[in-house]
Amino acid sequence: MPVAARVIGEPLRLGGDGHGRDRLGTTRVANEVVAWIAALTALEVPGVSAMYHPGGQQIGRILRRPVAHRGVKVQVLDDNSLLLDLYIVMEAGTNLPETGAAVQRRVHDAIDRMLGMRIAEINVFVSEVFFR
Repeated sequence: MPVAARVIGEPLRLGGDGHGRDRLGTTRVANEVVAWIAALTALEVPGVSAMYHPGGQQIGRILRRPVAHRGVKVQVLDDNSLLLDLYIVMEAGTNLPETGAAVQRRVHDAIDRMLGMRIAEINVFVSEVFFR
């Protein structure tokens, strides 16, 4: 599984070229970190009850905090952009299309703000509706 890589700004360089600057390295972000950012952001949207783990055991398929990132699939595309699939549980009575669009906007903004990575797609799958 490729790791999402992001070089933030111009890489820092020190010594070696006569100007005191050689490249030190790159910053890499694990896919799990991207998934955590997406999941925790989605859980803040009103109407989202929990993350849903597709294919999970009957008992543990609805995930709130401890392993919420398992409701997010992160894929790094050939052009280093991200494709995210979010599986969510919505509260009954919520406008599903509006809430799904809010999840997409907020997740996009959070990843852009924190990581500065390009996002190709954010797909939201409403996997279950929670009735109180």
